[in-house]
Amino acid sequence: MADLTPRENFLRFLRNEPVQWMPSSRDLLRFNPGIYKDNIARGMVNEERQYKIEDFGGKDFFDVPWVYVPAERGSIEPPGYTMMDDINDWKDLVKFPDLSALPWAECAERNKEYLNTDKIVYSTIFTSYFERLIAFLGFEDAAVAMIDEDSEDAIKELFDKLTDFYVELIGYFHRYFNTELLYFHDDWGTQKSTFFSVDTHKEMIVPYLTRVAEEAHKMGVYVEMHSCGCIGSLIPNLISTGIDSWRGQPKVNDKLALVNKYGDQFKFGVEIVAPDHTPSDEEALSLAKEFVDQYKGKNVWVVLTRGFTDEQMDQMFKLIYAELGQHCPY
Repeated sequence: MADLTPRENFLRFLRNEPVQWMPSSRDLLRFNPGIYKDNIARGMVNEERQYKIEDFGGKDFFDVPWVYVPAERGSIEPPGYTMMDDINDWKDLVKFPDLSALPWAECAERNKEYLNTDKIVYSTIFTSYFERLIAFLGFEDAAVAMIDEDSEDAIKELFDKLTDFYVELIGYFHRYFNTELLYFHDDWGTQKSTFFSVDTHKEMIVPYLTRVAEEAHKMGVYVEMHSCGCIGSLIPNLISTGIDSWRGQPKVNDKLALVNKYGDQFKFGVEIVAPDHTPSDEEALSLAKEFVDQYKGKNVWVVLTRGFTDEQMDQMFKLIYAELGQHCPY
């Protein structure tokens, strides 16, 4: 096998083909352009143009206001904000943006050098189904609406319309920026359990995620689910959608147990988490060795979290690939 680029190697992993090294977060180029207003509202813009902290927050594509919290490196809706009291009113209140009106070609040209990469380009769609419901109703009312028979039809119509929007958006990202890995963002749980039952998730969210996965795959785009919380009970549902991978929160989820149980059906991103204190070089290498001991030969890709120095990361990757008997590409 000829030497592969990080992009080619990651795509092989996603296609269940032989790889030259275990894919990692270093194989990815994050691209979240500012023309997609949700990226500014949520404080996550990654492109050629540099944004300042004071630029973040404001209204998203659906006119929901967000407040950026620098300490949390993220945004929340203003306390007490709701767009509506009853989800049955959404057709009168929710205005879907015209994606065709955005300056896609201009953005692609501005980011031509940024996107000139041998890595796989990945982009994020924030605030998808349940999170979008929360943004419109507030958390408590959104959670109740998910199990309220009087709200069921309205939510399904909204989620169906949102799916059309997300599929169209993925198409623009792929066409103009060659996005080939899409992070789909929707949090489903707390540190202890899920926000809703497995059956509710299966009925109210799975059909729409399935269509996102199907349509993305037709374009040549793979989908990584980003969903925080202890959601191990939902993994069979997630597998059924055709979504390609999930990198859930470490510590909150027993990732090793989930990989051992479902790794023959699904791909997992596994994080090596830096300790709360600044780790010594010996600690960093010990964590890398522990990762290899647990996940060697399993269907995972590896992510190093913030907290390690660049030099420690270099050494950790060298150790990982040496232990795996693979060439270190970095």
